[in-house]
Amino acid sequence: MRYKVTIHADTLDPNPSVQSFDTFDEADDFVHAFIDNAVQWRVDHSPYSISEKELSDMREEELSLVRVEQLED
Repeated sequence: MRYKVTIHADTLDPNPSVQSFDTFDEADDFVHAFIDNAVQWRVDHSPYSISEKELSDMREEELSLVRVEQLED
C-alpha cells in the first residue's frame, strides 16, 4: 500500500504540500517530524514561555492541517 500525506499551511491553503510514501510507518514518521518541527519553530520564536497545555494545543493545531490517505494500487 502507498500513502499520501497532505499538509496545509493553514485552513485556507489552496496549494498544500503533498508527499507519497511506500509504507504507513514512513508516512507516520514524516507527519510526526513535521509536527515536531512546526511546534519547535513556534516555541523558538515565541517571546513568552510556553506551558504544557499550550504545547499540546499547538500539536493539535498542526495535526489538524495534516491528512493521511491510503492510496489504491
